[in-house]
Amino acid sequence: MTPKHEFEDDVKLDVEARVRQGVKAVLEEVLEEEMSEHLKAGYRELTPTRRGERNGYYQRNLVTPAGKIERLTVPRDREGEFVTEVFERYKRMTGDVQEAVLEMYLCGISLRKIAGVTDALSKVRIGKDALSRIASRLQEEQREWRERSLEEKAYPYLYLDATYLKVRWGARVSSLALLACVGVDEEGFREVLAVEVAGTEKGAAYASLLRGLIDRDLSGVRLVISDDHEGIKAAVSGELPGAEWQRCTVHFERNILAHVPASSMAEVAEDLKAIFKVRRVKTARALAEEFVELYAKRFPKAVSVFEERA
Repeated sequence: MTPKHEFEDDVKLDVEARVRQGVKAVLEEVLEEEMSEHLKAGYRELTPTRRGERNGYYQRNLVTPAGKIERLTVPRDREGEFVTEVFERYKRMTGDVQEAVLEMYLCGISLRKIAGVTDALSKVRIGKDALSRIASRLQEEQREWRERSLEEKAYPYLYLDATYLKVRWGARVSSLALLACVGVDEEGFREVLAVEVAGTEKGAAYASLLRGLIDRDLSGVRLVISDDHEGIKAAVSGELPGAEWQRCTVHFERNILAHVPASSMAEVAEDLKAIFKVRRVKTARALAEEFVELYAKRFPKAVSVFEERA
């Protein structure tokens, strides 16, 4: 698997984890409201119309298009008469809840968006107080992840990239434009440090993303890997002046292969990969010279890109 594919997989898994957490919050709050409606009374609320007692909770797992939610908390009543349609309705809404939660995490949480989800999940009308609780819970989960401290360990290597994350949570495939940063710690483990919606000005967006990481006590960065975008390089030099920058080889290869006809692409790609796989600088330089000699006349534009950026 290439570093680019590893990066995309890391981001997708992290986004799905955030979405599962949000879906769990929505479902649990809706179930609480349904129990209150069933008993005609809220938690520990005494009303003339109350018709039963709560009896704690049980936990269940729920398989979703974004992965399995574990230990979903479901309320019980003492009489054993509480029945919910939430899970059946949820199955019929395949993908819709996940997409709504992701949109709120990335673009802003609103009561209107939450109400759109809860109205479809339950025949019980979810009141404003409950909608506010759901919003607060989603906002707190979002805040905890986005503002979590990075001071416990150093991240010598950072990968920065704009990626189109394709998710198939329903009948359709959604493509999301995201900016992301994946850090590699001193033991070689990767961790998604930040994910933001991709804006129009890449340089300013990355500068903001890096400042956010520094505010969370990011430290020890020695090398940043990204595509060859002047705005990104300016952001790295401005926010992380002690770090080196290196061009992502996957982006480099793509730029070269863009000037190669499809019939020869596999051949050229194999020779390019051979250059970047070797560990010795002397060997890499020798292979690079062979590459130029072999393809200069056949694909001059591709070789020009290679020589300009190599």
